[in-house]
Amino acid sequence: MATRRTVLLQGCAIGAGVIASHLTGAAALAQSQKPLRRSLGDLPLNDPILEAWREGVDRLKRANPTERISWASFAAIHGTRAGFNRCPHGNWYFLPWHRGFLLMYEKTVRELTGHADFALPYWDWSANRQLPTAFAQPTWNGRPNPLFQSGRTVTPTDSLSDEIVGPAVMSNILNQPAYEIFGTSRPRGQNSLDQSWIGRRTGDKGELEANPHDLIHGFVGGVMGGFQSALDPIFMMHHCNIDRIWAVWNAPPFNNANSTDPLWTGMTFREHFFNPDGSAFSPKVSELFSPETLGYTYGLPAVTATARPPAVVALGRNLEALVATPEAKNLANVKTFAAQNAPGAKASPSRPLEIPVDVDRSLMAEVARRRIVRPGDLALESTVARVEAAAGMRALAFIRDIDFTAHENTIYRVFIDCAYLSKTTPISDPHYVGSFGQFGDHEGHGAEADRPSIVLDLTSAIKRVYGDATELSGRLSVQIMPVPLKPSAGPAGTAAPKSVEVAFVSS
Repeated sequence: MATRRTVLLQGCAIGAGVIASHLTGAAALAQSQKPLRRSLGDLPLNDPILEAWREGVDRLKRANPTERISWASFAAIHGTRAGFNRCPHGNWYFLPWHRGFLLMYEKTVRELTGHADFALPYWDWSANRQLPTAFAQPTWNGRPNPLFQSGRTVTPTDSLSDEIVGPAVMSNILNQPAYEIFGTSRPRGQNSLDQSWIGRRTGDKGELEANPHDLIHGFVGGVMGGFQSALDPIFMMHHCNIDRIWAVWNAPPFNNANSTDPLWTGMTFREHFFNPDGSAFSPKVSELFSPETLGYTYGLPAVTATARPPAVVALGRNLEALVATPEAKNLANVKTFAAQNAPGAKASPSRPLEIPVDVDRSLMAEVARRRIVRPGDLALESTVARVEAAAGMRALAFIRDIDFTAHENTIYRVFIDCAYLSKTTPISDPHYVGSFGQFGDHEGHGAEADRPSIVLDLTSAIKRVYGDATELSGRLSVQIMPVPLKPSAGPAGTAAPKSVEVAFVSS
């Protein structure tokens, strides 16, 4: 029978950079009635699940593209179909919308192939850093491979780095207590459930969307780098892993809670998806919380009503208040400071962008003095460690309304107060904060009201740089340094944010 320790080690082992998908004993048995979504890394190339996916993709590609049940029609929902170009990126509908989108493929492949136990496999890119072999081969069994997509810029030897999918990144994501930072925040100003809010990209992307999600799209390249990304069969495996991370975030030992705001839970994706018979599938966000109720499982422990530690709950509540009311500058336990970017100033491969923000030095000192639990440590999954991580003051940077160029092949690295910053400054430097990318060039991208915004946690970097300082200034410079995602794919692009806001939040 599975013990709590085996669940921790096998179910959510962050320290090794892997979120394992399977459990043993009673926990796995309890989930056995639902088709299990498995890791591609565990599947031989002739596994029945992969064979069913090949057959399903092939049938959908051969279908008349004008028919609802076809590869082109499904992909157009994510891209350019008239009336359907509303796929959410950069707002809080990102996770539930894509869960519904994946479910459409899963149910359709079951119907087309007669494989009643079919469940989409996922690409666990933290454990398997290269493009999975099943998708890299042009042929399979002497015939064209339906899972191969021409035009990708990724090569068989390209590997994802720790900067994108490593233990520290995954630990930061899973230990985020607020849904609107974990799963990206609401569109600014939202005041209704009108369908137009679904596609507005005016929220703040958290690390899950801004880093592994966006950068892996660019890493694969080709159609995966833009609005036609769902034409590449690896899209579903990539997003299946994003979906799994959401499920892990909700499950023990993390037990994180989704937003309860009715502007999120009450939104219906009206006629966005199709059932296998071609009828409309219009789920509400609140109907997309549990994989098991939707007909599949990742084999994770059942979500419980176990109360989270009060400090974690309080921190999450204050972070939610911050992103829900960005115009409020002095909420309880929340203080914010903002600075505009200089006209025409941008981060480029030859020169970083620096935006100085005047802040309260006493709040900076409080952040610098706090105890930081090391990211990537398995102890982060313990209640004691989570309370320690939630206690005390923390600082976040909101990089707002960014205008990009050549973002498909760019990692945007963020540093603070680094006097010697250049393209060769490594991410091991103490001034390094984190990295982000930008996915796609969807309709509306480039308009100021629809430009992406990013949120990154500055706390650990402030602690590293200023933990031993006897005196602090009242100014913090947030810096952006673009570098190539894959040097073989060309030079890096630029980034020009409108402003930077630094927020200090306590529990």
